[in-house]
Amino acid sequence: MDRRYILNGVPLLLLMLAGALLLSGSLAAVGQVAHGTVDGIRFSPADSNPLYPDVSGDLTVWEEHGIGSDAQIVVYSASTGTLSPVSAHAGQQFSPSIWQDRVVWQDKRNGNWDIYLCNLTTHEEIPICTDPAKQSHPVISGDHVVWTDERSGDPDIYLYDLRNRTERPLCVQPQTQYNPDIDGDVVVWEDYRRGYETAGDIYAHLLSTDEERVICGDKRGQWCPAVSDGRIVWQDFRSGKGFDIYLYDLSTGEERLICNESSRQWLPKVRGDLVVWVDCRNLNWDIYAFNLTTATEYPVCTQPEDQVWLTVSSDEILWQDYRGGRNAIYMAVPQGK
Repeated sequence: MDRRYILNGVPLLLLMLAGALLLSGSLAAVGQVAHGTVDGIRFSPADSNPLYPDVSGDLTVWEEHGIGSDAQIVVYSASTGTLSPVSAHAGQQFSPSIWQDRVVWQDKRNGNWDIYLCNLTTHEEIPICTDPAKQSHPVISGDHVVWTDERSGDPDIYLYDLRNRTERPLCVQPQTQYNPDIDGDVVVWEDYRRGYETAGDIYAHLLSTDEERVICGDKRGQWCPAVSDGRIVWQDFRSGKGFDIYLYDLSTGEERLICNESSRQWLPKVRGDLVVWVDCRNLNWDIYAFNLTTATEYPVCTQPEDQVWLTVSSDEILWQDYRGGRNAIYMAVPQGK
C-alpha cells in the first residue's frame, strides 16, 4: 500500500490540486496550542499546500505542493515562524524525514528516485544513495538512514551509516520488504518473504547485535510499523474484520492490543508513552491516541473532514487535515502535557 495513492479511494494527487497557491517567503504566525486542546489548531501557513509532515523538536518538514509544478521539501521553524526549502535543487522531492538538524528525502533530480540528505545547520547536502534503481521512503535516526531499495528487482531494506559514509543491505530476502522505520538501533519493516498470501509480517533488525527478529507473523497481515524506545506498533488484520492497532515491547517480549474498535484503525505512530493512529469509527478519518502509562484512549481530532498522515513528538501531535475544503497541517498537545 503506497500512502501517496489511496485515501478513501480518492487519489491524493487530486486532493492536492485544490486551492494550491504560491508560497510566500515567510509564514503568518500560528497560535499556541492550549493544553487539553481537542481538534487542534492550524500549524501550516495559509498559503501552503503541505503533505506528509515529520517533526523533530522545533522543526517540521513536509512536501510542499504550493510552490510550483514540482513537490519540494520544506522546513518550518515553530519558534521563528519561517518556512524555507531544504534543498536548493529544483525537481520532484518526496517523503521527508527529520532527526534534529538532518533531513532526508527521495529525490528525482537524476531521472530516477534517489535518497538525499541535508544538514540544516551547515547547509551541506549529500547523496545517500544514487543507484540507478528506485530508492524510496527514507527514514533517519541519529547517524543511520534506512530506505526501501529495488536494485535487486524487488524492494529490500538498505541502511547508510553517516559516521563512516558506508552503505549496506539490511534485509534482501525474497519478495518484498517495505515501509521501514528506525529509532536508535532498531529498524522495523513490512516483510513478505513468506509470500504475498500472508499479507505481510513485521520484522525488526537490532543494529547493536546485528540480530533479526520476527515481531509479528500472523497470517492475516500486518502493515505500517513504527518504532520508538523499543516499542513497535503496527496495523493488524488478524481479526479479519478490519485493521486494529497492536504494540510489541522489545524489552519485555510482550505484545499488547491497543485498539480493536469495529471500524478501521491504521497508520499508527509511537513516541514515549503515546500511541496515535488514524481511526474511522466516526465514518471519516479522525485522530485518536492511547496513553500507555494510564491505559487511557482519547480522541485528538474528530472534525467531520478527514485527518490523516500523522506524526508525533514528545510534545505534540501533527497531522494532515482537510477541514474547510483545503489541505493543511494541524497540531495538538497530548493530554497530560
